Amino acid sequence: MDLAAESGKRRYDKENSETAVKCTRWSLGGAVGTDPPLLADMGLAVLQDEEIVACAPSRIATPSPLPPTQCHSAGASPPLTVLHNVDQNIQSQETFIPDTTGSAAEFFVYKRRKTDIIGGDDKFNRMSDELILAVFRWLPKFMLARCAQVSRRWKRMAFDESLWRRLDVGGKTLRPGVVGRVILRGCSILRLAKAEVGSPIFSPQLQHLPTLMPVRSKLQYLDLSMAAIQPQALEELLSVCWDLKKLSLEHCTLTQEVCQHIANNTSLETLNLAMCYGLCYAFLVNILAQCKKLQCLNLAWTGMSSEDLRVVCRRFPPSLERLNLSGCRNSLTDSHVRVLSEQSIGLVELDLSDATHLTANAVSSIAKNLHRVEYLAFSRCYTIQPDTYLELKSMPNLMYLDVYGILNDAALCTLKQSLHHVKVNKYLFSSVARPTVGIRRTSVWGLRVRD
Repeated sequence: MDLAAESGKRRYDKENSETAVKCTRWSLGGAVGTDPPLLADMGLAVLQDEEIVACAPSRIATPSPLPPTQCHSAGASPPLTVLHNVDQNIQSQETFIPDTTGSAAEFFVYKRRKTDIIGGDDKFNRMSDELILAVFRWLPKFMLARCAQVSRRWKRMAFDESLWRRLDVGGKTLRPGVVGRVILRGCSILRLAKAEVGSPIFSPQLQHLPTLMPVRSKLQYLDLSMAAIQPQALEELLSVCWDLKKLSLEHCTLTQEVCQHIANNTSLETLNLAMCYGLCYAFLVNILAQCKKLQCLNLAWTGMSSEDLRVVCRRFPPSLERLNLSGCRNSLTDSHVRVLSEQSIGLVELDLSDATHLTANAVSSIAKNLHRVEYLAFSRCYTIQPDTYLELKSMPNLMYLDVYGILNDAALCTLKQSLHHVKVNKYLFSSVARPTVGIRRTSVWGLRVRD
């Protein structure tokens, strides 16, 4: 009984020891683990057993048995075989543990081969910042944004202020936060005509940046003509603008807050509010009072009432030179024109088209007071008699006169002969305060916006 019990115990210990060795390894399958060339073709190599690595050297050039005293006390350790896999660009050397138990279900651990890092010198590290900026100036803006993801130095160079001074994103659909990033990069000339601007202007991740940077943005020329932008987003955009010189908000919706932000730009010279919604004299008075350098103003087709015009015509600054009040069909009268001609004697260009209530008295007031006028427009002013325009002979500086839709061919020929020094019906549309005229779509107010 003792011998039988002892042999059974040995058999039990031997089975447990074999199971313990098997459980210390992981496998992708017995068939794969028994074919080393197949593993090399798959890009795999066999890892060393943790228990054997603790005893064996890290790299063995030739197969050699390990001392039994250093590894397993129960028996000799299986020999280690080195697999050399050489490729054109990849070199790897891993250790293969052959199957010594005779079982196809042996467990293995595998890992992928590592690709060597491409060597060589980084040419950009030898270049100065000025030279890198000279290279980056030839790249489009979307490529600069990608270059900023390469490294910290490239990010600093790609977002340099000199590369973002002028930008044209007209007609584009801009996601929330894009315009805010452009402004914070130091853009001074920005064209957003016919663009769809997402709200908010500054993304939540960038809300802290305006406090770290100067609150005053560097925008000086901003074109938002025909842009699809919400009033709240427009308020947020103009809230950081304090040094604007030329601004176009044609066909945008105005609020009192928007007009207040416009008034904060005391250096404003050109303002285009043609076809804007929600405009009234209460919004305009503050702008006209604070913008003392205003030279060009476009208020065409804004739907202002007669009372609005009465207040506004008395508040125009003395610096005003070009004014467009066209589209006031039933609100602009002779009394408004008389007050305007007496208050703004420095006008050089005046457009009063589509004012159906104007009479010969308006033409007489202009000829009497506005001696510096070079351009006049009375197109579609049907109540003014044709012979009234002969009074304009007394204006020595008058060069252009537009009277579209009023005179027939015979009367127009007579007028041209009488005003031989004046070019009649030269311009079909007014260009007062508008950023782009004609086919020049790559510039605003004569300034290039595309690199």
